[in-house]
Amino acid sequence: MSLYLARAKYNGKAFKGMVTEPSDRAAAAKQIANALGIEVQQVYFSSATGEILMIMDSTPEKNAQMLMVVMSTETFDDGSITDLMTAGEMKSAMEAAGTLLGSYKPAG
Repeated sequence: MSLYLARAKYNGKAFKGMVTEPSDRAAAAKQIANALGIEVQQVYFSSATGEILMIMDSTPEKNAQMLMVVMSTETFDDGSITDLMTAGEMKSAMEAAGTLLGSYKPAG
């Protein structure tokens, strides 16, 4: 599994529900993630952007499942999951890519 940053932007209906009946949204997010076999490392909220953000250990398949389940609730207007790499992993990728420069023949 790999690290990912999941982001979902709450809509007005969701905010109204959270203000009317406050609840632990981090627990709710962790519950669905855990049901899918995703390990949540941390949950954050941004009042500036109206988002919930999670750092999680997951797979592309599990990420797709989570997005489908969560976005079908109509609680969010937008969502995305971004893969994360350490600086060391990125440097290794650069070095490996550098060995292949010029080896791809473009079409035409």
